[in-house]
Amino acid sequence: MPIIQCDIREGRTPEQKQALARELTRVVHETIGAPIEYIYVLIRETPGSHHVKGGVALPPYAPPEEIQR
Repeated sequence: MPIIQCDIREGRTPEQKQALARELTRVVHETIGAPIEYIYVLIRETPGSHHVKGGVALPPYAPPEEIQR
């Protein structure tokens, strides 16, 4: 059983998370031939401050349209 773990910053909609899980499932199925019903996706959300890149905590997630304002 493939288990895909995805850690993301908080802030995505339930629809976005469902789409992410659906597409991850599809890609794993197409790539390694695992039966869809055996593919397990775990999405964990944490605050941006828990994601650190280059020693600097990331800000809270903001959808792309909010970033460009």
